[in-house]
This record gives sequence, C-alpha cells and structure tokens, in this order.
Amino acid sequence: MTFSNFDFSYCPVLAEMLASNSAVDSKGNVHSAFGLSTANNLVVLRNLQLQFKATATLEVGLSMGASALVLTQSHRDLGHVAAEQHVAIDPWQEHMLSSLGIHAVQRAGLSQYLKFVGQTSDLALPSLLEQGRRFGLIYVDGSHWFEDVFLDCHYSNHLLELGGIVLFDDSADPNIGKVLTFIRRNMRYALSEIDLSPYRADQGKSLRYRIGKATGRSQLTAFRKIGEGRRPLAHTTRKF
Repeated sequence: MTFSNFDFSYCPVLAEMLASNSAVDSKGNVHSAFGLSTANNLVVLRNLQLQFKATATLEVGLSMGASALVLTQSHRDLGHVAAEQHVAIDPWQEHMLSSLGIHAVQRAGLSQYLKFVGQTSDLALPSLLEQGRRFGLIYVDGSHWFEDVFLDCHYSNHLLELGGIVLFDDSADPNIGKVLTFIRRNMRYALSEIDLSPYRADQGKSLRYRIGKATGRSQLTAFRKIGEGRRPLAHTTRKF
C-alpha cells in the first residue's frame, strides 16, 4: 500500500496544532505545545493503523491530543462505527493539562471514538484487562519512570491481540531503553521487534534515523504480538 507522509490535512485540528505548535482549551485560551509526539511518530501511527486496521486502540499519555487525533480520525477513515474504541489514559489531563487533549478531539468532532480514563496506567491497565478488553495497537507515551514503563509493557503484552502492535515513544530514554532490553532478551516468546522504516515519512532513509537505529537510540520502537501466555516457569531471566 502507499503510505502517507507529512500531510496532516486529513485532520484539520491536528494540522493546525502542528503548524502553530499550540493547542486551544475549552475557553479559547491558546497554550504553547509541549509533550507532542513527533511528526514522524504520528505518521507511523497513521500508517500502521491504516494497514493493520485495528478495531480497538489504546494510548498511555494523552497530553495535547495529537496521537489521539491520529488514531480516532483513522478509525473514522477506516469506516469504523464510533464506539469509544480508542482508549486514552492520562491522570494529569483534567487537572494539569486543562483538558487540552480531550478538547482537541472534541473540536475535531471525534469524541464518540474516544474513551478517556483519568487514572494512572498502573490502575487503568489492569482494569481494562479484567474487563476482557483487547487492542490491536497500543502507543505507550506516559510516565518515563522505569517502573511505570515496565508495568505499561507488562499489561500491554496481555492486552494486545495476537498480531497486535505495541509502540514505545522516547526509546532513547535510559529508563525506557532498559525496558526495551528486557523485552528483547526475555520476551521473545511473545513480542517480536518490527522495522518501522517503511511506515516513516522518509521510509527510514534519513541519515539521522539510520544512525539512531544502528546505535539503539531510535525515537520510536515497536513490537508485534506473536505468542500468548506467560514466560515458561523454567525460563531464566537474562540480564537487562
């Protein structure tokens, strides 16, 4: 298939946010953008969703709503009937972020595709698992503390459908990198790393990206669910 590039015109609210590097709250106040996913991350999310057509998606960390706009709009563009099939977890959204992410989705007319959960992920993810929820695509971009990312990884693995994809933003962060090393050394039975180059706007050809990939300092890392269950009891944890 032909993948999209840096053209975000499919979602005018997102295009406006990226062009102005700002977001608008429900009172019309303009806020300087921070914590936005990079344009390439958004392109990758869009292209993955359009190719694999996940019927349910999840993100940890809503922030100003850029990634939520990509995924909710993609659900609409794929013809999915609006049923809150994109879940966004963010404990700080309403109290510290002026509900910017929620309002962005509202402005875009995509609220019916969004289920917002205002809890920390260590509480929200087990609850989703208990409810029997499963997701075809999960984007982890919340707390960067090791223990939080580790828990996000653990529960994402169990929430993923077989064949589903989990992505970790800010992979070069040492705490996140530690979790990624754990996955590569101890979770091969369940998660297989995938090459994101074809899904990027530059098809992975930029020198900066190739250097980052070669040195293990890519911005975004993804794994595909290839197996169910937990590690065998006899498995010895490899150092990470």
